[in-house]
Amino acid sequence: PDVTRRLRALWALHVTGGLEDAFLIEQLSNADEHIRAWAIRLLCEDREPPARALERFRELARLDESPYVRLHLTCALQRLLAEQRWEIAEGLLQHQEDAADQNLPLMNWYAIEPLVDADLPRFVALARAAEIPLVRRHIARRAASHRELEAALGELVRLLHDVADSTARHDLLSGMLQGLEGRRRAPMPVEWPEVFERLLTDDDARVKQAAIELAVVFGDASALRTLQTIAGNRTTAAEDRRLAIEALAKARAAETDALLVRIMRDPMETNAAVLAAALRGLAEFDHQATASTILERYTSLDSTNRQHALQTLAGRAAWATTLLDAIEADSVPRGDVTTFTARQLQSLGDDVLTARVKQVWGEIRTTPADKARQIGNLRRQLTPAVLARADRSRGRAVYDKTCANCHRLFDAGGTIGPNLTGSQRMNLDYVLENLVDPSAAVSRDFQMQVIQTTAGRVVTGLVVDESPVAVAIQTVNERLVIPRDEIDSRQTSPLSMMPDGQLNTLTFEQIRDLIAYLAGPSQVPPMKSE
Repeated sequence: PDVTRRLRALWALHVTGGLEDAFLIEQLSNADEHIRAWAIRLLCEDREPPARALERFRELARLDESPYVRLHLTCALQRLLAEQRWEIAEGLLQHQEDAADQNLPLMNWYAIEPLVDADLPRFVALARAAEIPLVRRHIARRAASHRELEAALGELVRLLHDVADSTARHDLLSGMLQGLEGRRRAPMPVEWPEVFERLLTDDDARVKQAAIELAVVFGDASALRTLQTIAGNRTTAAEDRRLAIEALAKARAAETDALLVRIMRDPMETNAAVLAAALRGLAEFDHQATASTILERYTSLDSTNRQHALQTLAGRAAWATTLLDAIEADSVPRGDVTTFTARQLQSLGDDVLTARVKQVWGEIRTTPADKARQIGNLRRQLTPAVLARADRSRGRAVYDKTCANCHRLFDAGGTIGPNLTGSQRMNLDYVLENLVDPSAAVSRDFQMQVIQTTAGRVVTGLVVDESPVAVAIQTVNERLVIPRDEIDSRQTSPLSMMPDGQLNTLTFEQIRDLIAYLAGPSQVPPMKSE
């Protein structure tokens, strides 16, 4: 009979209690992968499989060529006791061909993750056997976030000492960095200096970079000096300098603030990526020269870096005062300051500053009646005939400038806000209500948080991840990870991260083209340059 009838017979025997363990164990050697898989499944259903079955599971994990059978084995692992999983897991993780499988890498990970508390050294050693990059990274990440941190880091560094493959090294290092995210410092294992020296000779630049970043977290003085040299050297590749600046700022390494001020003051420093990293990095330090240095350089910055500059200056009350002085003196154009930045200035919690924002920049919120009036006017004006005359390519240009940094549409754009592709884009009322009054209804996932740090910085954005040691928050221009012990206060704002007044800076033709673009069924070519 074909396999379908054989499976039906197997299932019938199972539900009628006619199956014996010896028969099922015999089916583990069946030539058909579906029979072998179902034998695994039935041996583990609502009971502990016999010792002989576990022995065959270990053999199949190493030797069975069917990914379908291996999938059933990794599912079965989650029904087994911790001490029964180890050898089966070691066999499954050796199958490099499963790395690109849609299910097996994560299923293997879900099966072994609980083992971290059963035997930490053996859990880390699973990464040595693993030929699946995702699992290697997850093992390193989970171990590096373990409550027994010092012991876990020691095990990981000893494993790095023994691993010669560059890809495996990078997987372990990147996993460790993910696990340590949110920690300014971590205990340095005694073996680290020797391992670090070896990693710096690796041919893979990613390994060297990750090793240096990890060394910074360990407080390795030699790594800090190396990064400071890279960051300050204009002849070094811009990408290397950007990464060095970000690592130094993340660790709040000593003398980094002075280095960043020097970079900003250097008239020969023109690389936009380096300047962006320096501007964002300065926000981490309460340096007395930050505000004046940024404002001296402001007019030479491109539009993107001007926004980085304004976000940094809006993060501390003292800098905000200097920024408002510059706006009042027309050194910083009032039009450069977005509604989001103005909100950030108000979030500093200083009544005098809030009053100055209103005086210098203007009112931030319009009344519900104003919004309803604007929605009604646009609804009457944007008739089907008017929208039919719209230029969707011009609308795409408006969208790219106004919305794409936060929203995804037609598989392009940011991920800070909701994905618009499947929303009610063709419903004019829905689109107008969300554009004119984005705070009218805010999903819990997109409620803005205002965090004040113990260092006096205020950060506004969406919380995208949390752990016992840190909070990750997506601001309008970067993703920040703030250690919990550095958070002084945290409040949920009723406002959407999307500011009011988005349409107020647009002409009617731009609004018409934007609405038509949003309502379109598919992507359109970009607008031709004129």
